[in-house]
Amino acid sequence: MATFNKLIIGTAVTSFTIFQLLFHVLSSWASTRITPAFNNLNQKRKIEWNSRTVSTFHALVVGAFCVYILLYDEAVNADHVWGDPSIVKLNIAITTGYLISDLFLITYYWKAIGDKFFVIHHLAALYAYYFVLGEGMLAYFGNFRLLAEFSTPFVNQRSDLKLEVVMGLSASSPSVAVQSANVAVHSQTASPPSECPMHQEKMEGCPMHMKSPDQGAENQNNNVPAHQERAYEYLECPMKSSTSQMKDDIDPRNMMPPPNQMPSLNQPFPLSTIREESSIPRAHSEQKWVYPSEQMFWNAMLRKGWRWKDDDINPKDMNNIIKIHNQNNEQAWQEILKWEAFHAAECPCGPSLIRFGGKAKEFSPRARIRSWMGYELPFDRHDWIIDRCGKEVRYVIDYYDGGEVDKNYQFTILDVRPAFDSLSAVWDRMKVAWWRWTS
Repeated sequence: MATFNKLIIGTAVTSFTIFQLLFHVLSSWASTRITPAFNNLNQKRKIEWNSRTVSTFHALVVGAFCVYILLYDEAVNADHVWGDPSIVKLNIAITTGYLISDLFLITYYWKAIGDKFFVIHHLAALYAYYFVLGEGMLAYFGNFRLLAEFSTPFVNQRSDLKLEVVMGLSASSPSVAVQSANVAVHSQTASPPSECPMHQEKMEGCPMHMKSPDQGAENQNNNVPAHQERAYEYLECPMKSSTSQMKDDIDPRNMMPPPNQMPSLNQPFPLSTIREESSIPRAHSEQKWVYPSEQMFWNAMLRKGWRWKDDDINPKDMNNIIKIHNQNNEQAWQEILKWEAFHAAECPCGPSLIRFGGKAKEFSPRARIRSWMGYELPFDRHDWIIDRCGKEVRYVIDYYDGGEVDKNYQFTILDVRPAFDSLSAVWDRMKVAWWRWTS
């Protein structure tokens, strides 16, 4: 028994050491490689993230051990009170090391993760496990209790489960939208609550959604964005140019060279240079992204190899192309807002767009799998990087041909979803997949 006691103590000490190492070193190291956005979290959020990572790891290890004992440990299952608890003691020793480690972290980082109820829970659990480790009693029940650790990974997603709206099913039917979701998201972004983390003392509302005092008047008078003269800072067309030679002038936010509003050589008709302002908030700015003008779009197509003499095109066609282009982007943003509704409590300001890029020939794994099943490949793909109140999140957007253009200039079927860059994104995708399966 003395040798076994040394084993129990050694297991608990080793467990304590491993969980400390996991919290202070391994969690951050792995998280930065899974998603670089981890580095953008503030210190409090990093501490909470690492704490949840440790508890999830402990739950999976101990839970798997519990299942094995429940199925194959004949001694414990034969006598629930006095059955030989040797293997159970090892499992509880691992948990003991974790509980002591977590108590230490809660105390040390009290301002970030301190909670008196966690302390009470840990102390009560340690007292209960004493009867198994010290007296050899109730091994079966101690092991059975530890099965509840399998719920920990789901509990660690609790902040993601406070939903304000129901997710739409746009991937299979873009015309199907949940109106209540749109209304909820709109009100969320239009009138953010006071606890919005991006508030400043002398500002009301989220800075990303605010407009300059005279912007509305200029828009009404000129029918163009008030910051038209600074349109170079915004957007031309969200596609990547493979033939551009202006490598040094590429804007990393949209992978495009400087806007070109000058008529091209031998252009058959004049085109408008007016640019429409989108509804998409631009990250770290009080303004919104601006769509390309007809002239900019024309020049962009020429730069990508298109030759207008090969097609019978007229000014009306260019006007329609711009409207279709803008409608696609607006639709994509609305679908992103539906996904982001999962995180309304986490980011009351609502998201904003940081940057984006086109990957027309870099088909996503999902698109390739669909093509193997007989479906067509998308004609385009974009990756949009959004700012979720300080956290960068990547969305993948596949564009499929939906047939005829309707009266709202919509013909594209969009498949919008968060990329598998984080556990949060994986969980969001799993929830929506389940809803679609059971709806």
